[in-house]
Amino acid sequence: MVVIFTGIEIVGLIEWLAISNGENHTAVLGQSYPVLQVGAISSRVGITGFAAIVLAVFLLVEHIITQVDATGRFASGKQLVEILTFSSLESVIWLVWLVLIPVNGILAITFFLVALFVEHHIADNVKKGLSFFKLSSTRAVFVGLLVLTISEIIGAVVWVGNQNLLVVLVGGSLLEHYIARNVGLIK
Repeated sequence: MVVIFTGIEIVGLIEWLAISNGENHTAVLGQSYPVLQVGAISSRVGITGFAAIVLAVFLLVEHIITQVDATGRFASGKQLVEILTFSSLESVIWLVWLVLIPVNGILAITFFLVALFVEHHIADNVKKGLSFFKLSSTRAVFVGLLVLTISEIIGAVVWVGNQNLLVVLVGGSLLEHYIARNVGLIK
């Protein structure tokens, strides 16, 4: 399952960065371009907003699958709203991080670390049926969430710096999802 989570996230991130960098929508989204009416949507929300929406959709699918994997059942209505919320939050985090990079690299990485750590914490809470903003009560969960966040950030920073190093993003994401799956088992 970890490979499936990772694959969905990686495809979403590749699409997001390509659109954010101004690549042609038809080249990025292929056959789905006319069906999704991408031109109309992107003209309303702008390229950056459209890229964030595309990423949010991929993250939503990934997070629904991870929820099913963690709980053994499909998410309830409340959980679906929570998953939609933190998937949207994660998409905004990636967007803000990308915007901050040329402004101030230290600010960008600090924001990325703190914001993704909070988002990962929320995601873990939702998987466990806990309160959305409950802080971890165990050191093992806290450390696990910190390590998985750092692994994702290292992969992302290297990849955004050089898209030829996609393997680093994949490695960071695989490690992130492997740890997240195991942290999810800690109550």
